[in-house]
This record gives sequence, C-alpha cells and structure tokens, in this order.
Amino acid sequence: MSYPLNIVASEETLRTLDGKFNPVIDDRFQYCFQENKWTIDDVHDFNAKLNICFDYMCREYERMSELRKVYNLEYPTDHKKYFSTAAELMSKMRSMLSMYKKLIDKFRSKRKGKKKKRRAPQSIDPTALHHGAYSKNMFGWETYPNKAVRALFDNINNFLKLAGKIYNEAIAVIDEEKEIRSNPDLACPRFERSFQRSVNDNRKLIEKLKAGEFNAEHDIVKAMETAEDVRQLIADMFHTLSFTDFNYFSVCKAISDGRKVGLTEEEAMLFGKENADKVICIRTLLDHILELVEQRDDAKGWNGMLKGKFVMHLLYWCGWNGSKNEDLLNYVANRCKGKIGVVKMGAVMAEKRKLSLLDNKEIYEQQEAFNQEMDDFVKLIQVNSKDKVA
Repeated sequence: MSYPLNIVASEETLRTLDGKFNPVIDDRFQYCFQENKWTIDDVHDFNAKLNICFDYMCREYERMSELRKVYNLEYPTDHKKYFSTAAELMSKMRSMLSMYKKLIDKFRSKRKGKKKKRRAPQSIDPTALHHGAYSKNMFGWETYPNKAVRALFDNINNFLKLAGKIYNEAIAVIDEEKEIRSNPDLACPRFERSFQRSVNDNRKLIEKLKAGEFNAEHDIVKAMETAEDVRQLIADMFHTLSFTDFNYFSVCKAISDGRKVGLTEEEAMLFGKENADKVICIRTLLDHILELVEQRDDAKGWNGMLKGKFVMHLLYWCGWNGSKNEDLLNYVANRCKGKIGVVKMGAVMAEKRKLSLLDNKEIYEQQEAFNQEMDDFVKLIQVNSKDKVA
C-alpha cells in the first residue's frame, strides 16, 4: 500500500506535525526495524543520510532562530511576498521535512494486504514509531550485535530532537503573528515605528513631490479614512504589505495627513502632522528672518549669509536631531531665498563638532536660551500680525 508522503506547504499541514518529533522508545524502534527487515547495508546507508541531513538542519535551526527574533518586529515584510507565513517557514526547513518523509517511508509497515482507498490521513506518520500496536523485543539490544543499529536509533532521536526545535520555532513565529493580527495594541506600535522609519527613508521623494510628479492618492489611505475601526484595520493588515508597498503607502499617508492640517508635501515629510503648530512657528520666523537678523549680532556673517553657528542652533530649534540632514537645511534655505543666504551643511556640522569641547550642561543651556529667544520672536510677530488684522 502506498502512503501520501507529499507535504503541502500550509499551516494546517504544519500543525499536523505537532507531537511527531518526540523521542522514539527502544521497543518501538526495534519493532519497526524488524518489521521492515533492514539489512546492515540499509542501516549504514540511512545513518549516512541522517548525518548529512543533521548538518544541514543545524543551519536551518540557526536561521529559524534568528528569523524568529526579527520576523514580527516590522509591520511590513518582504519574507513571504505572495505566500503564507507557514509556506515561507516550511521552505526554510526543507532538509528537515525531506528527511522526515524519508524516515516515515523507511519505517512504515511493509506488510502486504488488501489495498484500501485512502483518504488524506489525519496524521502524516503511518508508522509504529510513535503510535499504534507493537510487540516488544524479548532480547532487546542483544539481538543486534552490530553497533550501527544502536547508532541508527541514536541518530534518529537526535534528528527528532532537532526537528522538534525547528518546528517549535516556526510555530512560535506563526502564533505570534496571529496574536499581533488580533490585537491592535500590539500591531499599532509596530505600524507607527515602521511608518516613521519609512517616511524618513523616503525623504528623497520630496523633490518629486515639489515638482508635481507624485500622486498621493492611495487605496489603503482612503480605507483608513473611512474605516469604522482604524486600529483593527491596521492589525488585520499586519504582514500583508511588502516594504516597497509600505514605503509608498507611508509617503502617501504622511502627505495626506499633512494636507489636512495645512502642511505642504515637503513639510509633511520633514515634520509630520503632529508638529503642525511648530511648522507655523518655523514659517513665521523664516518669513521674517531679516527682522530677526537686524536684532542679532550672532546671525549674519561677514559674507552676508546666516552664520554656521546660528543656523546650527536654528536647525535644533526646528527639531533637528543632529544628524546630517540636507533636506531640513534646504527647506530653511528655500524659505529664506530672496531675503538672505544660508551656509551649507558643512559649516553647520563644523559648528556641531565644536560642541564636543563643551560640557552637556553648557550645550543644553545655550540651546535653551536660543530656543526661548526664537519663541519670543515668533510670538511677537504673531501678536503684531493679529493687531494689524484687527
């Protein structure tokens, strides 16, 4: 009788392996060994295959363990593309699954009997290694004087132990993914982290946005705007988008969110909708930059441009994190265009390096003083503007 040993790559099939990697006891092994009338050549051949496979499986286990650590950290994933998570994981344990099929085939009963039409079995393990009736060997291992037989038994159990560890890692990944999909409190923080990282990584699209070459319409953005429960929608979509798709979506959403609070595409990408009030202050200051320069000796350099140190403090006031960010500097320079020139990023970074000569308290106090002066200047401009309107 032939047994269907093809393993379909699905979670349902993967779950049927639960409990199949328990150690084989001596008596069951000896029963199956005798039932299948192994020769010593068969033993040596299968031992060699097990040893080769075991080496491959060690690498599979390492890869699966590393994958488990990172697979569910990111909201999008490029791992599975158009396949299910189970299929993706099963493709990463091919050596283990292939050897398991060979083990089952080698130890299944060879007794001849009336052929029966078989349905898809509930278990893909049609052997007595773990289940079913068997008879004990009266003389135990003394029946097999060749040490290769005992080595086969040990190798099989070593294989099953490692296979179980690989299987458990895979199931843990799937179960965690399901938990995230069913829990917005787990899915939404991952969404936010991936969203912010995606926006930061796509700042180069700003140029296309400003040139009018980009359409911010996106089906998922529209779905989120009309969804009854946005958080549940986010949870439902966990691991359904590739990184490329998610990056495109993130740009569209950032722009759409920014437009709703009056931000330009460039401002939406640089600052985000949550900083809309700050953007208004930044606009106000930069639009009145000449008035500010007239009041400050530290602003205008000998070449008629804003000084590097002043620009450095100005960028920090705008929300700069201290890394080299040409896009933010370009925004400042473009907003000042026609009024006053702005130094390049090299001059700003040179001033930033000088901060290493100061202690942290002094750096903090300098920036806080600058921030307060900028805030006071903006408030005064805004008050005067309201008075003129009145």
